[in-house]
Amino acid sequence: MGIKNTKLLFIYRSFLFKFVNFETKDSELKNIVQALNIKNRKQRIEYVYDEAIKCINKYYSDDLCQFKNKQCIAQRKEGKNKINGCCRECPLVTESGCPSSNLACKLIYCKTALGNLKLLRLRDIPILKCLSIFQRVILKGGFFQTRETILKDLYYGPIYSSFRICVKELLKPLKKV
Repeated sequence: MGIKNTKLLFIYRSFLFKFVNFETKDSELKNIVQALNIKNRKQRIEYVYDEAIKCINKYYSDDLCQFKNKQCIAQRKEGKNKINGCCRECPLVTESGCPSSNLACKLIYCKTALGNLKLLRLRDIPILKCLSIFQRVILKGGFFQTRETILKDLYYGPIYSSFRICVKELLKPLKKV
């Protein structure tokens, strides 16, 4: 099973392979096989998420946005006085950058931070094939959330995630005009 054959991973995650232990000699597939051998669903989701973050950090530098004094590289180049630390006005950001290991945020960088690097996409990270399509959609849209919140959404599914977001929006105080 090479990287190109990862379309069949949904079969290997099924209950039919609950007691099967997978092995490979292919170094590119070691983390995928490791994920498939984790039979506890919650632990497998955490492992896949953490490995995807490692893959992204390996592809890009760890501090691609180059935070200094709560400003990213784009904000410093433009000379803006805006001090949020994230070009997307993230509520989680601190003076030293983002404390959250958020996969969605790591996949959308501005052109200033990217420079000449090619933009990495979800489909470029093979280990994410160990997640369902719904889980990958949740990952893709999980901006400005903590790792724990995203992992809960991935574990409980799209209905829980949608309900959580709707309740959060409903509980926001109404803005005065």
